[in-house]
Amino acid sequence: MRCCHTFSDSDLKNIVNAKINEDETLGERVGGSGHLGYVRYEIDEICQPKKVETDKGQGWEITYYYTLNVTTEFTIYPDNPPYEYKYKKTIVVDDKGNIIKELQKEAVKTGLPHLF
Repeated sequence: MRCCHTFSDSDLKNIVNAKINEDETLGERVGGSGHLGYVRYEIDEICQPKKVETDKGQGWEITYYYTLNVTTEFTIYPDNPPYEYKYKKTIVVDDKGNIIKELQKEAVKTGLPHLF
């Protein structure tokens, strides 16, 4: 069932950015071996919201795809590029954009044998 949602593209992007920032550990990190790394993300796609009914009333299901990029001190192009991990996540928000339900993120196969 589809209907007209009231979210602008920038509203959707803000909702998704906030959720990724909440879910992921981003920025500078030190791994178990003591090596320095940096994690950032890129939103690949935000699907159009779909009207859904929830136990809390009407909601909007938003599915989005994003990529985590992990750069380390050993990242050298082209022989040792950054690690990339691609994910799909679905959330349900109310009319104000507040998250009322979420599904666990899913890894998206990249075609790169060392990742999946």
